[in-house]
Amino acid sequence: MGKNHPTVTNIEEGYTKKNNDSPSGKKKQNRIIKFKWTILVLFYLTMMISAIYFISPYSEIREISVSGSNEVFDQEVIDSSGVRSGESVWETYFDRKTIFQNVKNELPQVKSIQLYIEGLNNFRFDITEFKTVAYLKDGKKYYHVLENGKLIENSNTITGSELPTFISFSDDKVLKQMLDQYNKLDKNVKTMISEMEWIKNDRNPLLVKAYMNNGNEILASIPSFSQRLQRYPQLVRAVNGENGLFDLEAGAYFLPFSTEDDQKFDKENGVQLDENSNE
Repeated sequence: MGKNHPTVTNIEEGYTKKNNDSPSGKKKQNRIIKFKWTILVLFYLTMMISAIYFISPYSEIREISVSGSNEVFDQEVIDSSGVRSGESVWETYFDRKTIFQNVKNELPQVKSIQLYIEGLNNFRFDITEFKTVAYLKDGKKYYHVLENGKLIENSNTITGSELPTFISFSDDKVLKQMLDQYNKLDKNVKTMISEMEWIKNDRNPLLVKAYMNNGNEILASIPSFSQRLQRYPQLVRAVNGENGLFDLEAGAYFLPFSTEDDQKFDKENGVQLDENSNE
């Protein structure tokens, strides 16, 4: 009746004490203590290194470069980004989406942009551009016509370019139609075109004249321009390389120039051409 029976709590305490007093229990306890100290030391080391880094010059942007640019100037990209040497590397990097939008707003020719950290604190912008596919002449001003249809003003006269110049395209919708047709042409045909002029008239408001690099002229309607002009190399061979006007508006008719120096048409020697000829 008076005997004390061991309780569950007493048994657990005895078991724990026994384990802690044993060699294996002490080793386990030491490992736990070492692990906790290791975590604590690593935490303070990390905090110390971070503090040293953020007050050192390595946390500031050193150099800024640009890759992937062909027509846009590198300095334009850097200036429009607003990023400057000496600014915080990580603050700037985490704000990169805003920076990208700033560049695109300032430079519509920039199609996409990425930012890379090189080394410890050098920045590199990598961009892709909308290609210039033609030029537009409006009075004395010249514009880049981009592949997406946008116009970028160019203060300089265009010289030595293989791209054609669009003249008198005062209507944006008509320009877009012309650009869509031009982009459908094979590359070898594109390189043959020097200028394209919108010469709308009452009969055909979408009539254009293409001035070719070899001196020929071509009349065509914008909706069928690419289909008609795609036959141009074969039509040139059909007239044995003679220069003149190819009227491709509805069919295929050739009017030779009277002389090489005077581009007046010799209507008496006009030739009806076979559009489907492969000669």
